Amino acid sequence: MGTLALLLATCIWGWTFVLVKEGVAEVGPFWFLGLRFSLATLLSLLLLAGRLHRTRGADWGRGAIVGLTLFLGYYFQTWGLVYTTAQKSGLITGLSVVLVPPIAYLLGQRTPAKTWAGVGLAAGGLVLLVLGGEAALGPTGFGDLLTLICALAFALYLVLLDRYTKKGDFLTMLPAQLGVVALLSLAGAATWEEPTLSLSWVAWRAILVTGTLASTLAFFLLSWVQRRSTASYTAIVLSTEPAFAALFGWLLLGESLAGPQILGAALIFVGIMLPHVRLARLRRG
Repeated sequence: MGTLALLLATCIWGWTFVLVKEGVAEVGPFWFLGLRFSLATLLSLLLLAGRLHRTRGADWGRGAIVGLTLFLGYYFQTWGLVYTTAQKSGLITGLSVVLVPPIAYLLGQRTPAKTWAGVGLAAGGLVLLVLGGEAALGPTGFGDLLTLICALAFALYLVLLDRYTKKGDFLTMLPAQLGVVALLSLAGAATWEEPTLSLSWVAWRAILVTGTLASTLAFFLLSWVQRRSTASYTAIVLSTEPAFAALFGWLLLGESLAGPQILGAALIFVGIMLPHVRLARLRRG
């Protein structure tokens, strides 16, 4: 049941790369995120209303810290989608799963040799993915860089998430982290972007779907499963997100990958899976 829930959340996130790309064509990244996560915050407060009275102040603080890293990840991902394809955004964002071990190592956790091998494979795949197509010679390269920063932020998010779920009730921290993303996004929108009220149905659909399914539901599922699953197994399932992003980019936007980019994508998949399959075996052994 937990695996199916994680796969559902991952499929939703992969699908929404396409929707976000369509949405940011009409509205700035800050406004898009502000509207999306405001909706998600309200829905999460309604869903968890019966649990909030049991939330400790420390849980709200941890939720705010996690929310800051989540904001950075989503902002750079959304901004990057203005300049890159949904497929490449999904694949580069998937590097966050591989970047978790190095960040954890810097925070005092030991990292096996095969994990570093996975990082090397994924880094090589990233080079092929970014430089393997003609689009990399144009503005797409800037979008890839932004998305790489997003991957770093999401990696830090996963490390903090793993740490804080062992200290408190992460499920009740859900509104806090979503609320931080909403507030920071709206503040950025009011400061740097012009308000946009006349949006098409395509943009509103992207906001509604990402606010309900990709934010409230998907993070609720992730929080629910994380209480019963190991971090390594969760990471393995979440590493399928690039596959979903590429699939929906091909089905809905007609995007394609050149030969070197396909090889790069394959290396990224191997790099993503290698360290976490190793960790899973260690846990079972």
